Amino acid sequence: MAVLFWVGSCLCSWSDVRADDTDWEACLQGGWSYRYDKESFNQAAVILAHRLPLQWRRWDMLAVSTRLTAMASVLEGGGDTGLLGTLGLELVIGLGDSPLEFRTGGGATLMSRYKYGDEDLGGSFQLASHIGLEYRFLERLSGFARLQHFSNAGIYSKNPGVNLMAFGLRYAF
Repeated sequence: MAVLFWVGSCLCSWSDVRADDTDWEACLQGGWSYRYDKESFNQAAVILAHRLPLQWRRWDMLAVSTRLTAMASVLEGGGDTGLLGTLGLELVIGLGDSPLEFRTGGGATLMSRYKYGDEDLGGSFQLASHIGLEYRFLERLSGFARLQHFSNAGIYSKNPGVNLMAFGLRYAF
């Protein structure tokens, strides 16, 4: 039993991820829909993220941290334009000193409109999720690519959802 406790504590001890981690990140992102039947969508976004205290690092090889994120964006589709606001959480996973990071997250989204041309997204409340890779090419500047999805998760009778491919720049401060 003591061996299991020791192994578990080695795998699950909490500590700072990196001494040079910053508390805030600001991002600019642009994206467009893919594999869509009715309307095509374009999105431009500004994202602000704050590093949360929940972090984990093991053997200088695996670093896991969390972020609280807020996104304000403009969504255009079918000749219509609307504003979106998203508040959510993000999980960041890095390997050692590699400049590559894996990020995934999700949150609640409010939309100023939910009808874009022929596409009815069901309602103003949506759930957003994303998964992507990020490459840090300077100490505080990185580029990222991610797949992003939002839908109402069946809350409304119509739930077509929107899938976006997005690219962006992130500055840590």
